[in-house]
Amino acid sequence: MKKKLFILLIPVAALCSTIALQHSIVKKFGYTMSEESLTYLPADKSIKPFLLGYETTFANYLWIRTVVYFGHHYAGDRDFRWLDNMVDIISKLNPYFYPVYEFSGLILPDVTGNIDLTRIMLERGIFYVGDKKWNPAFYLGMIYYKYYHDKITAAKYFTIAINAKNAPSEKLINLTNAFLIKADNTDKSLAMSAFLYETSDNPEVKKYLAESYRKLYDQMKQNNISDHP
Repeated sequence: MKKKLFILLIPVAALCSTIALQHSIVKKFGYTMSEESLTYLPADKSIKPFLLGYETTFANYLWIRTVVYFGHHYAGDRDFRWLDNMVDIISKLNPYFYPVYEFSGLILPDVTGNIDLTRIMLERGIFYVGDKKWNPAFYLGMIYYKYYHDKITAAKYFTIAINAKNAPSEKLINLTNAFLIKADNTDKSLAMSAFLYETSDNPEVKKYLAESYRKLYDQMKQNNISDHP
């Protein structure tokens, strides 16, 4: 009975610790409880001593705040000035948290334009979760191909993804060939969006990819109409 009670009290203790951590951070760094100041935390390890060993708990809390923050601004003013710092500090507090790498690889380039941070986040993801997930390497290959225009490095990361544990190798090989050999076209982009949607478990990412797919599809239809008056 005592053991069960102890287990039930763990989430309560974690929540209380998170609240206490908020107040400690606010007191230390002078932040108020506004959305921006609460999430704009130092993007280095200077915050860790104030987390009292609850880095993972606080990272989970910040992840929830990040998802809410992104959803709110994506549906509104599209002002994501704090997003880069938010995902960066989450990955430093809990470097084994895969969702933050998927979010960074598929969303940051479009909404913040910070390609270098996206690259750093995915490199970090490969280091910490690459033995279990093929996705960070594949996303990094996309980044090198699309934004750095570096097919050789892109091919390197595509190969890492193809050979990763539990990777859908056949699909990845086909998509890699489309990237590195075939000319850019809307059909290829649609296939990529559909594949990324199917292989994601992140609701926020899936919502974003679904909208991207619809935009590409509408663009393809419009182009077909223009080509055939």
